[in-house]
Amino acid sequence: MSLGEKSDLRVLIALENGQAAIGARAVFKEQRAAHIVVAEDNRVAMEHIKTTPFNLILLEDTFPDTGGLDFCRFIRFQNAPISVAPIIYAIKEPDRQKVMEARDAGVTTMLAMPFTTASLIKNLDSVLSEPKLFVRVTGYYGPCRRNSAMPFSGPDRRKAQKGVFPVANQRKVFKGL
Repeated sequence: MSLGEKSDLRVLIALENGQAAIGARAVFKEQRAAHIVVAEDNRVAMEHIKTTPFNLILLEDTFPDTGGLDFCRFIRFQNAPISVAPIIYAIKEPDRQKVMEARDAGVTTMLAMPFTTASLIKNLDSVLSEPKLFVRVTGYYGPCRRNSAMPFSGPDRRKAQKGVFPVANQRKVFKGL
């Protein structure tokens, strides 16, 4: 069950590195994204968020002013469709702690900087073809953090959980319905 088509993409590129932003913009343009905006800092990004219904965000961990994690949390706790937009998070110096912090902030997938065209497209394809349901619990709203299909022996409380936003609903948001 796909999230949507690449031609449906309305992308916000929020990268500190100007060259990487230009390269990412070219990749999304090549992938036939419908709308692409590059924001050089969080103030510009927030202005664009007010006027454009983005459905994908490429965000760098060192995004100016607020930092990538705080900006990610800001996105996730918006009372707007952007709150369920997949976030591809670019990390300059990835390590276990940074990856865990990003996951806990609501990042959908991560990408090591500097990234290649192939790695960006691979992450984009993964986000579109393997969407995760969104979970809202105290202190967290974002994609399900479970990454493996390991057997689970306890009661699965998530099936009855009220804070789950299914992929079918995300697809509607992604398409702008």
